[in-house]
Amino acid sequence: MRFWIRCTRFDSGKPYYVNFSLVGGMWRDGDKTILEFVGSGAQTIEVRETPEDILAIHLRTSGVSAS
Repeated sequence: MRFWIRCTRFDSGKPYYVNFSLVGGMWRDGDKTILEFVGSGAQTIEVRETPEDILAIHLRTSGVSAS
């Protein structure tokens, strides 16, 4: 199973690799997806992909968001 997925940073458009097993939460804020990481620091990152896109990449499903 792949744990590293490639997302696109919202602010710079540059690729960002996320260890999906460390993501504790994910939600939308307008056209951004916010990923919150587990742990005491609770860091977040804003990415362009929707949660559905991220899950499709991680789980290798064919479904993508309808936006």
